[in-house]
Amino acid sequence: MHIRFLLTIKSVCSIFVSTNMRTRVRAIIIKDENIILIKRTKKDEIYFVFPGGGVEEGETEKEALVREIKEELGLDTEVKELTTSRPLSRSNADQIEYFYLCDVIGGVLGTGNGPEFQENSKSEYDGIHEVISIPLSEISQLNLMPFEVRDLVVKMFSKTS
Repeated sequence: MHIRFLLTIKSVCSIFVSTNMRTRVRAIIIKDENIILIKRTKKDEIYFVFPGGGVEEGETEKEALVREIKEELGLDTEVKELTTSRPLSRSNADQIEYFYLCDVIGGVLGTGNGPEFQENSKSEYDGIHEVISIPLSEISQLNLMPFEVRDLVVKMFSKTS
């Protein structure tokens, strides 16, 4: 007898989530054919990341993403569909990241007041964090991490001629 299972992206990844694994959420925000990203400038490197952060105890992933986007970008968002997820190993902990498409429903870009943007928190956050909005057509040339999600976004939003 054969048993078939339909597994969603989330259920496949949850198999690998241990109780010590931290859950992170990231937003893919496309507005007026631009994508909103965080530019990270460190001593020896410049790279870009999708905005977002960690899920706190008692929060759902969507609640955490709405909070993180408000803190980092100053935007109110509606979390749409889960696009992809991936495990992430860092020196201090294993994590899993979920990437959601989000729509902007209010707020003003660049008015976020998260700790990474406050002078008195700089010792906790390495380098400079800048909110940027760039043409979607330019992201394939960026050092946008993770690369596999960058490439997925390029594929999802590429215009067919």
